[in-house]
Amino acid sequence: MSGNMARANYDTDVREALQAFQDKNGLTLKQLGARLGKNEGFVSKYLNGVGEGNIAAFEKRVKDMLERESRKRTWESVYFHTDAVEACYTVFDLVREASDIGLITSEAGIGKSMAVHQYMIEHKTVIGFTAIEGSGSQYDVQRGIASCLDMRKFNPRSCRLSDYLREKLAGSERLVIIDNAQRIFLSGLRWIMDFHDATGVSFCLVGNPDVMERLEGRDQLVSRIGIKKDITSALGNEKWIDDAADRMVAAMWPKAASEIAILAHEAARKSGHLRTLNKQLRIAIRLCETDMYRNRYAKSFVVARDLIGAGEEED
Repeated sequence: MSGNMARANYDTDVREALQAFQDKNGLTLKQLGARLGKNEGFVSKYLNGVGEGNIAAFEKRVKDMLERESRKRTWESVYFHTDAVEACYTVFDLVREASDIGLITSEAGIGKSMAVHQYMIEHKTVIGFTAIEGSGSQYDVQRGIASCLDMRKFNPRSCRLSDYLREKLAGSERLVIIDNAQRIFLSGLRWIMDFHDATGVSFCLVGNPDVMERLEGRDQLVSRIGIKKDITSALGNEKWIDDAADRMVAAMWPKAASEIAILAHEAARKSGHLRTLNKQLRIAIRLCETDMYRNRYAKSFVVARDLIGAGEEED
């Protein structure tokens, strides 16, 4: 083989790991290349054993990407059974049992999204999606529900999406959970209530208190929400969040747990709560892997706080 072709210089383990990562995540060559800073042609040649250029340098990129993805999956899988999560679970169960429309609100970052994610893992018949900013119309809600269903029989030329969903889900007693529901427009909320009437499908809206602002002055719509729970007020004191912070640190950074415990409590009590703590931990862990901050757990954690601006409230 001539030119830059470099079969002999491959690390077989790295190439097989990259292929396995692509297969597991269903990525196209273009998507895989985007993560590695290469075009799909380069990646295709590499996977087929006929790559060109500096293979060793590319394989360092692959190792770094795979390590990062592994770390991300590990951190994302961390689940803490906090009082907040328990309160969300109770509402989900009640909404399902009552075939009702429910609403869960709280400050950001105390674990609502975590509860949604875990509940859906444990209850496979639940339909769930996250509302997108600026996309909260009735049609966006319909598309969100459709994205969770087998839609192979849907023909948009012969049937409206809303009619197809109504026919498919009527009498199914399914539960739909919509996270970040404050992003749903009034038209979307009206459609949800009409769809509930037509099908008996239960809905649980999860978000910040802005959800109620959408309904302000519309008592008839407010009355349609049968189960409401403000998680923040239900928690009562800060002990639960200290406990959750301790479990988060123990799971993500156990060797630093004793040194940063008080700092972690402070981070979890600020705006953003556990979400802020999670972000701060991720950055601190990376900092602590550098020569400048190696084994300096508290220092890394404080620097991470400053980098994300989590300490600004103290000024």
